[in-house]
Amino acid sequence: MYTIMEAHPITVIVVVSSMMLVPFFVLATYAFSGASLKKGALIGAGFLLWGGVMAWVCLSKLPASFGPLGAMIVPVCWFTPVVILFLFRSWFLDKPLSQHLLISLQLWRAIGAVFLLEMTRGNIPGIFAYPAGVGDLGVALAAGVTLVRYRRSDSIPSGPLLFIIVFGMADFFSAFFFGFTSSVGPQQLFFPEVANNTLLFPTGMIPLFLVPCAIFFHGLSW
Repeated sequence: MYTIMEAHPITVIVVVSSMMLVPFFVLATYAFSGASLKKGALIGAGFLLWGGVMAWVCLSKLPASFGPLGAMIVPVCWFTPVVILFLFRSWFLDKPLSQHLLISLQLWRAIGAVFLLEMTRGNIPGIFAYPAGVGDLGVALAAGVTLVRYRRSDSIPSGPLLFIIVFGMADFFSAFFFGFTSSVGPQQLFFPEVANNTLLFPTGMIPLFLVPCAIFFHGLSW
């Protein structure tokens, strides 16, 4: 039996649209950087397959069947793509990629605002929604300012790049901490009135699919 969140239509549209665009953005990054079009297509196809599997994970409530340990699927999903990247970085990065395009993906972090939207509907507790949603908006803003500042430059200096990478990863760890410690189980530190059902579809596709994509792009930038 599949279970979904009674989410706002905006949340469903934003999350599903982002999922559909990710493989094409990966392809475009390789294509417009002058790298291998075939390689970009293969990586995009890999993320497409990953998205299909994660959609099933969300809909089947698989993490919930493992109790508190089920939340550990989140960091596993986060780091699997980036570990593969570093193990085979000579294949992924045999040609330079445009830092402007790599940073552009972080603009999509603005979709974290749906956490705030679902908080107002009583689907997600504020103890998670505020740090996750506001943090994502902050990273998207930082990426936007950087892209505007260096729009006419051939490259982006290492300082702003490192800031976005560190800020972006800190936001993810903050979101995981408050999500994990506000969920039912022995690890629970916060006891919100609203149950933390973040991993239900569609919001579950953000930590299980879209966040790994963002971390993968952080890895490419690094």
